[in-house]
Amino acid sequence: MNAKERASLAEQLLSNPMFAELFDGVERNAIEAMIAARDDATRARSAMRVQAIRDLRSDCQNSLRDTTPRRVVA
Repeated sequence: MNAKERASLAEQLLSNPMFAELFDGVERNAIEAMIAARDDATRARSAMRVQAIRDLRSDCQNSLRDTTPRRVVA
């Protein structure tokens, strides 16, 4: 997949209302689980879920901006 194709697919994901609704809900639930956690391990797992969701969104946004060809390292 080249950079322009990657940017196009990222655009499709980010403009899709279902994607936004799904990830907003997953993030909201993870935040609520983090707040309501009764132990540190559960709180940490929930925090990691929140961060993973935010990282995925950020990666999609970065793909929109980055249309330079990627180097393939063998």
